[in-house]
Amino acid sequence: MGLGSRSLAVKEFQAIDKIECIAKGIDLLDVAVNAFLPSRASILRAIRPSEASCFVRGLVALSLSFFLFIALIYFKQHSMVYHPRPYRAGYAQALPANGEEISYTLSFGKQMAFYIPPRDSGQLPVRLWVAFCGNGSLALDWTTILEGYPNSHDAFLLVDYPGYGKCQGHATIASMRASSDAALKTLTKRLALSEEEMESRLCTIGHSLGSAVAIDFGARHRVQRVLAIAPFTTLREEAARVITSPLSYLLIESYDNRAGIAEIRKRNREAKIAIFHGTNDEVIPVVMGRDLAQKFPFIDFFPVEGANHVSVLSEAHDQIIRWMNN
Repeated sequence: MGLGSRSLAVKEFQAIDKIECIAKGIDLLDVAVNAFLPSRASILRAIRPSEASCFVRGLVALSLSFFLFIALIYFKQHSMVYHPRPYRAGYAQALPANGEEISYTLSFGKQMAFYIPPRDSGQLPVRLWVAFCGNGSLALDWTTILEGYPNSHDAFLLVDYPGYGKCQGHATIASMRASSDAALKTLTKRLALSEEEMESRLCTIGHSLGSAVAIDFGARHRVQRVLAIAPFTTLREEAARVITSPLSYLLIESYDNRAGIAEIRKRNREAKIAIFHGTNDEVIPVVMGRDLAQKFPFIDFFPVEGANHVSVLSEAHDQIIRWMNN
């Protein structure tokens, strides 16, 4: 055995020794708990010095591991929620020939959204759909879903989140609000419409995280229609399902779709709202979409049999388009 091999063997032995100490510490802690936890001193007096050392080392290791895990969730939560990426070369063909780039600058950098005007050339849109994608998608992904859209009078404003696509900055609730509002304001000015004239045309659509962004957008504007595909109830409740309820309170910010829908209804009692949700959704369970629909009976709820979190977009495509145009 060479020097490198001996060194590796020593490290392995030390690692095994640490694991044995941790395991022994856990066993001894279990003994203490079963004995109704007498004082720490009495526990340690009942343990031989070598075992006490292992107990303490194991307890310290477990405590450190726990706090490191908590710190990881707290400081890495942004990357758990948002998955930004730039546009690859292939996306250059995604924007239709009549599509326009909407550029604007905010305090956190340059932003770019995309406007697809009505096919009736030169006409103002009857409805403007502001679209928000999922946390791993890009605004131009909507062009595939909306391909062949039958209504030639509707237009679309596709909004990327800060840090996504051609946008600078980082996605947060505050930055996404600022960006979507600025995109709408820029387009409103370009079309020479007043705020009231634009809001009479305003609708919004979103998928997954984008459904929460769409609902949040609708809660700040007087929208006519809201279409949420695979929404959660609140981001905190979705996090609780994934990482347990106590850890969900580490979230720095949380979307609340219940509060958002209530505010939409308050702003415009005539607003139409629909939820499409795959019954086999493995990311955001259908029970969350159903919960929203049960709380707000005015919502049109469409469970899509057998569809998962992504396939709901294709399997319910025709039904979604029909609802948008009914």
